[in-house]
Amino acid sequence: MDFECLAVIFERLETVSSGNTIRDLLAEFLKTVAQEDLVNVCYLLLGRISSDFDDTVLGIAEKSVLKSIALASGMEITKITAMVRETGDAGIAAQKVLQKKPRTLVPLKPLTVHDLVGKMHILAASTGSGSHDAKVTQLATLLQRASPMGARYVTRIALGTLRLGAGYKALLDALAIAFTGDKKNKVILEQAYNICPDVGIIAETLMTKGLKGIEAIDIQVGRPIQMMLCQRVEVLDEIPDKIPGEVTVEAKYDGERIQAHKNKKGKITLFSRCLDVITDQFPDVVKALAKQIDAEEFVVEGEVIAIDEKGNHLPFQLLMQRRRKYDVEEYVAKIPVQIKLFDVLYYNGKSFLHEAYVKRSALLEKIVHKNKAVTLTERIVTEDVMEMSDFFQKMLKEGYEGIIIKSRASDSVYQAGVRGWNWIKWKKDYETSLADTFDLVIIGAYSGRGKRQGVYGALLCAVYNNKSDTFESFCKLGTGLTDEVLEQLPVLLKKYQREKCPARVIVKKEMEPEVWFEPVIVVEVLGAEITQSPFHAVGLALRFPRFIRFRDDKKPEQATTRREVEQMLRK
Repeated sequence: MDFECLAVIFERLETVSSGNTIRDLLAEFLKTVAQEDLVNVCYLLLGRISSDFDDTVLGIAEKSVLKSIALASGMEITKITAMVRETGDAGIAAQKVLQKKPRTLVPLKPLTVHDLVGKMHILAASTGSGSHDAKVTQLATLLQRASPMGARYVTRIALGTLRLGAGYKALLDALAIAFTGDKKNKVILEQAYNICPDVGIIAETLMTKGLKGIEAIDIQVGRPIQMMLCQRVEVLDEIPDKIPGEVTVEAKYDGERIQAHKNKKGKITLFSRCLDVITDQFPDVVKALAKQIDAEEFVVEGEVIAIDEKGNHLPFQLLMQRRRKYDVEEYVAKIPVQIKLFDVLYYNGKSFLHEAYVKRSALLEKIVHKNKAVTLTERIVTEDVMEMSDFFQKMLKEGYEGIIIKSRASDSVYQAGVRGWNWIKWKKDYETSLADTFDLVIIGAYSGRGKRQGVYGALLCAVYNNKSDTFESFCKLGTGLTDEVLEQLPVLLKKYQREKCPARVIVKKEMEPEVWFEPVIVVEVLGAEITQSPFHAVGLALRFPRFIRFRDDKKPEQATTRREVEQMLRK
């Protein structure tokens, strides 16, 4: 497939804001895609060249991309830089300057989807002396082979700023329509995607093996699954109604949730909650897991926390210093960590996703040899709410975040990517009816006044509607933003800034921000209460919201949902 065909779809998607229109447009287009191009097309529609969890990083800075545009067009880089400042979009600048690109001595072949993805992978793998110049030259060649419009999107893909509003859920909807003729089958695709979060594999399996092939998809070592989520309750007394009988009550830690995979060759890969590969950031955890878990192959989950010399829990902010590319060994010694394991999903060739929690827990106890570096979560088994409350208070005194109550019933399977009632969380923030925490998505900003002049004074934040795959405004956030955070925001949000309301973002006219952002950045917010609101798209508003921290470990689709806030209001 010529990349130009895909560029035409990109251009049409840029002008569409309706989720239904996006879905239908994608479905019609996908019907025309040949099998050999389908995987790459699905990746590119999401602005990527591989799956979300693939560790492929292009590593091309904006300055280098501008050099490539200059080389491809013959225009001075200073003029191109000025154009980017004016338009705010390197892609638009590339399209404009390449309208009159110089002729080459030997005519170049038109750019294909296969060539683009292949060359981009070569760019990503290029390292060492001379790699920078080689990347600039190779990208310039891709820009010359594309049409001027195609160059706009090649530039954005290289910079990781394509984001046309077609999220993975819209793509799964479109695949269901294109290859099964019924959008209701998207539920089956979403269930498979939670176990195999790779749209390329999902698309190819659906095209070649149909829904039966999709339903057969299971956990695979080296490929992360979407992590199971917790429900919440208003008071602990609700627990017996939600999970009858005995439950396991585990400590909830303020750390980094990790899914660890070990293959038959002994290689261990660590994935974050966002499915990012973070193996290199925790080499000590890798060594400890290899030594302390008795298994040829495994997939286990746990929470990594920072500890002091005595093994006491240290703050999350300190742990985040371990999330780095450089000076890793120095910080391994400076900030020791411990992993608290709480689940096993795969063991020596067998999937345990569909086994009851009690069986998974017993296996974990059997295969883990506990020490200071690797241990299991603190836990009790009870059906007494008072015992749960006592354990909760004990965990708070030890510096932990709260507890998670887990079903021990025969149907307590691991629900990948689902916020079900098999797990319920109870945090210290829930102890008072006047405080709760929310993970919200930044969708806009307002200019600062007075002391905040020149920076963003407040942020417009949204909850996620997982039924319509949209982000609906929920609160205006201005409290808790320190001077440091205010300085950081423009830099952090620049690449996601848009001239108009992005697709999938729902905001009423009364709350329209001065600056729009693609729904990418997640923040944790403390709020006093939820009230009815005629101004916010969700119909509700969070009163007295206060910024707590950025949630780099969460994707926007993992934010607090509309349904959750509606349930909180009813209680």
